[in-house]
Amino acid sequence: MKAKLEWDGVLGFSATGESGQRITTDASVAAGGRGLGPTPMELVLFGLGGCMGIDVVLILQKSRVELRAFSMELEGERASAHPRGFTKIRVGLHLKGKGLDDTVITRAINLSLEKYCSVRSSLKAEVVTEYTFENCSD
Repeated sequence: MKAKLEWDGVLGFSATGESGQRITTDASVAAGGRGLGPTPMELVLFGLGGCMGIDVVLILQKSRVELRAFSMELEGERASAHPRGFTKIRVGLHLKGKGLDDTVITRAINLSLEKYCSVRSSLKAEVVTEYTFENCSD
């Protein structure tokens, strides 16, 4: 999987992934950015929510649930010292459909968190990060 980011000259980046879809990420105005897109940490929450959401929908569909509505709210608590990573993330899921009961919902959520959600797995893991650079100075 690959991503490419182009700096906007302030604190924002235009990012394109292998899907070809483009998003803009930026720092908040309070942090010196222009607030033109989600912050990188918001993108982490979006990624976790999207990953869990896909898993939950697929698992519920396989359980023959007729899902009519589904939304999520995520809230992340961050450490006070740098690098200010998430120390806790709360996920609230709101589901409406035929065939839903607490057991099937709990099973779907737990399967996502414990087995299928690659974003959740990445948040738990010590990920090796390597880099290269090219100095293109004049």
